[in-house]
Amino acid sequence: MLKKILVAFIAFVITILLAGFVLELFKTDKQQQARYMRTRNVFQYQPGNVVFDPVLGYMTSPNLNVSFNNNEFNTNIRTNELGLRDDHASIKEAQTIFLGDSYVWGWGVDEQSDVEKQYESLTGKKVLNAGVPGYGNVQEVLLLHKLQRFIPLQGKQIFLFFCANDFIDNQNTSFNAFPYFIKSGGTVKLSEPSVSGFNEWLDAANSWTIHSSLAQHSMLWYDICAGVKNMSSKDLYRDHETTKDRVNGIEAFLITANDLYSLQQAYGCSVNLVYIPPYGYYQTKQFDRSYSIVKDACHRLNFPFVDLSPVLSAEDYYPLDLHWKASGHQKAAAFIASLAIK
Repeated sequence: MLKKILVAFIAFVITILLAGFVLELFKTDKQQQARYMRTRNVFQYQPGNVVFDPVLGYMTSPNLNVSFNNNEFNTNIRTNELGLRDDHASIKEAQTIFLGDSYVWGWGVDEQSDVEKQYESLTGKKVLNAGVPGYGNVQEVLLLHKLQRFIPLQGKQIFLFFCANDFIDNQNTSFNAFPYFIKSGGTVKLSEPSVSGFNEWLDAANSWTIHSSLAQHSMLWYDICAGVKNMSSKDLYRDHETTKDRVNGIEAFLITANDLYSLQQAYGCSVNLVYIPPYGYYQTKQFDRSYSIVKDACHRLNFPFVDLSPVLSAEDYYPLDLHWKASGHQKAAAFIASLAIK
């Protein structure tokens, strides 16, 4: 009897191992991408990397010096006293401000390789990297207003880097952790993020993420972990919506673009919009709707439209993480510098 149980157990183990091998061998690109996105390290989800901000929702913690690693990269993150990934001198001496999300922040590359530092090297202009991972246009422009307390905008160059997921981020009401525009009667007002929402967001992110090195390398174990997680954790954002009265992401972008125009008129600064093509563009060569919306807004407001789609290629993106490699930052910086925008 014991022998039969042992044989059955060994057969079961062998079957599981074979199933795991087959699943890993024949996984699709879509499956591999989904696994990576749910098992990777996300900088803003890690304890201590971000702090609550009553206007912005969250901000990268000041004076950090931490490692940030994933399958495709190993980097070190250093922040200044404002929580920006740049040095102290850039706050006081900035001639140019780069606004954006994780692309501008330099996700996946060391600081000296990011688009801001490459642009500094090419132009000799002091640039402040005001990119924050996870931000949409609403937070980016609110951050610019916050920076006015430290940096006069008079005569500054301002580059807002846009990528397609900004429309989603602009209307994210999950947990009331982020600022978004609300329709109230005939007016539009800005929400106020809450500390409790911030904490709920981080808790939900931690619950949704699969913290298993084995799941990163085994589709079978990943599927098991995901199945268990999905029974108790909801979609990180969609299932945590707190209001339906929000302004949609496109309208929110247009509001922030108009705000930038007002700042340009008031302070004589130069606003430029930089379009970041998503990795998928280089597979299909088809623009999503964000391209024409951003381009039309630039035409209406007389902002230079800096289109990076002809400059970059699929090889400039990490195939799993989908952010720029160092080559993408270098090409973007060189192209923007070549335009001699005043």
